[in-house]
Amino acid sequence: MRLTGPIAAWTASALLAVSCARQAQAQAQAFYPEAADTAAVTAAGDPASNPGEALLTDALDCRVDDVGLPGLLARLRQTRPGDFMQAERQYSAPDMDLYRLAQPVRAWGSEGDAVVVAANRVLLAVAASPDETSQRVDQYLERSGDSPVSGRLDARHGLVVYPAGLAGLEGMTLVGCEYRIEGLSLLDDPADDWRRQPLPGTEIGMRTDPDPRQ
Repeated sequence: MRLTGPIAAWTASALLAVSCARQAQAQAQAFYPEAADTAAVTAAGDPASNPGEALLTDALDCRVDDVGLPGLLARLRQTRPGDFMQAERQYSAPDMDLYRLAQPVRAWGSEGDAVVVAANRVLLAVAASPDETSQRVDQYLERSGDSPVSGRLDARHGLVVYPAGLAGLEGMTLVGCEYRIEGLSLLDDPADDWRRQPLPGTEIGMRTDPDPRQ
């Protein structure tokens, strides 16, 4: 039986989506074999089963302990290859990577689809002022039963809220966790050695060379 009209169009779109998902999964597996199973779960539409979802929100919410911090970026790439395999922008002074998410996430009462990873910070970029973002944090803490001195905020885990002040994030606020651990660098990943060279004489380093993994 030949399908026509809207049903045929919907079927063609569904087949195309499955084909694209399989192609992306195969490309990610070439460099991060562990990502294949998670990519398949995400494509199936079951975020509750995706360990990358919890890993990212835990990192934003100061819920990652010292043992889990080394290699955090590499694990995000393994569990969320579509979001963290390629940074949208890179900045220098200080070094930071901007990642654009396929779906927004929530942290500290705010929602956004852009995540900034620095040497010791994991931050969510939100379309609000610092004051508005701080108010959302207070409301979130009240609703959740947490307080600013809750167990996850201590001398080694700090909540930060400040204006982004970065190209590509104009007018936005960064909110997330600062991990105050000596010698920590969340950006350390051998896969990035080829590209960590900011443009000379500028504060913002943009990728201008092709990814040799392609």
